[in-house]
Amino acid sequence: MTKPNYAVQCQEIKKNYGVGENQVQALRGVNLNIIEGELIILAGPSGCGKTTLISIIAGILDQTAGDCIVYNENASYMTEHDRLVFRSHNIGFVFQQFNLLPTLSASENVAIPLIINGVSLNEAFERSSVLLKKMGLEGKQHSLPKQLSGGQQQRVAIARAIIHDPKLIVCDEPTSSLDGETGRKVMETMKSLAATNSRTIIVVTHDARIFGFADRIAQMEDGRILNVMSSQEAKPHEF
Repeated sequence: MTKPNYAVQCQEIKKNYGVGENQVQALRGVNLNIIEGELIILAGPSGCGKTTLISIIAGILDQTAGDCIVYNENASYMTEHDRLVFRSHNIGFVFQQFNLLPTLSASENVAIPLIINGVSLNEAFERSSVLLKKMGLEGKQHSLPKQLSGGQQQRVAIARAIIHDPKLIVCDEPTSSLDGETGRKVMETMKSLAATNSRTIIVVTHDARIFGFADRIAQMEDGRILNVMSSQEAKPHEF
């Protein structure tokens, strides 16, 4: 049997916040292998460590203990500069609060990763406009975030995360502000990306409507992975 290629390998990941009596254990020894090209959902109650885990995988947070290997690279052994370069080329992150720059238009927000990676301004804005159109935001390219609805801001944030064709896309509640039809279209886009060039998608969600898009669902509770199952095995009421 051929051994799968892993995009992410989490080995006994622990994360503590605070010290002494005030210390909180957010992750308590997480082991999880994520296969290249799959869409995996992390599900579980609020506060169980989902966002902390994906922040470590994306190189935004450092773990307290354990190893997190992403495409055969361990960020723990990288300089801060090397980590930033690796993240800018390989990882796209959709933040739950969007984190759009308020003084930049939708098109400018989406173009940022391309500009960071050295793409010319003209090409960056052209590609940004094309992607925004695909995301159902034609005519909103020049709108500031405050001029957009929550759902529209969320789609801009998703476009920004995928514009530079990262190998790993990490999404924190990507459909939380979207109606059912728009959420379905966003997940179809994500699923298509996962099928293209073995891109890997990690989605944190409480939205049982999108469970069917996953190849696997990892159930988290109290800082641990309790179970990993196919979407067909998942029972939404259990999450």
